[in-house]
Amino acid sequence: MFKKILLDCGNSADTQMLGNVIDFCRKTQGKLTAVNVFQPPSRSIQDYFKSRKMDLEDLLLKNREEDFREALQKAGGSREEIDTVVRWGIEFIEIIKQAQKDGSDLVVTSARDSDNFPDSTAMHLLRKCPCPVWIHRGYLWKGAIRILAAVQADPSDEVKMELDRKVLRYATALSETLRGKLHIAHCWTGYLESVVSHRLFNEKEADEYLEHARKESEDAFKKLTRSVDLPQGVRTAMPHGDPGILIPGYVAEKRMDILVMGSVARTGIPGLFIGNTAEKIAASIDCSVLAIKPDGFESPVK
Repeated sequence: MFKKILLDCGNSADTQMLGNVIDFCRKTQGKLTAVNVFQPPSRSIQDYFKSRKMDLEDLLLKNREEDFREALQKAGGSREEIDTVVRWGIEFIEIIKQAQKDGSDLVVTSARDSDNFPDSTAMHLLRKCPCPVWIHRGYLWKGAIRILAAVQADPSDEVKMELDRKVLRYATALSETLRGKLHIAHCWTGYLESVVSHRLFNEKEADEYLEHARKESEDAFKKLTRSVDLPQGVRTAMPHGDPGILIPGYVAEKRMDILVMGSVARTGIPGLFIGNTAEKIAASIDCSVLAIKPDGFESPVK
């Protein structure tokens, strides 16, 4: 499941993240490829260096290799266990192209803004990369790892149910690899609750309907979890309300280290290849995120 791992290094090498990913690859016996992406220089910059008989690309490559070797040494890795690639262009596009070329099982990127929330590159990868994307925040691998799988458990939509099963399989694999503790959460709501709460329905009718909706959600949730081979001791939760609010709250309260969630493709709508709820959650939590695409997802990046 995690055999071909691509690490997005941007235009530098984060020593802590590099060490984390090397350790993860050792645990999974996966092959790691570290990719640096540089923005192509303008024509005037190229001409400037050419006029001085200097190869700008060669200078950048040599400088990058020197920096990478230093970061690798600090991270406790060896040059032999990592392939390195340098690409020129827009970062998220080049990362996706490299992942497609390599047939990567996982892309690892970082949250680089000042508040440690996903930057534009991470969000573009979350929306458009065809393989799972891990937005990594570098404080893992110490102590008990807590992993939360967030699922929809919607029995009326088999595509979403299959994506949920995929989320649970990935969360289980992470739990086994990292020897972590797995939690599974499903946020339920009744169909058109605002209508039921209208004065045309009395309190008893509203309560009976919500109990019916809760029972239906519970049955679907149990059916989903029984359809996947989960590890022993899994904790489940079924809070009532908006997942965009409740999942970040659960992450904070239970001090989750990794959130695994599905991202739902919206074919034909440019820039909307991940549900708004998933984006909202990814932007409002401070733990690592592993986003899983549905089977058959096609990236707009070719």
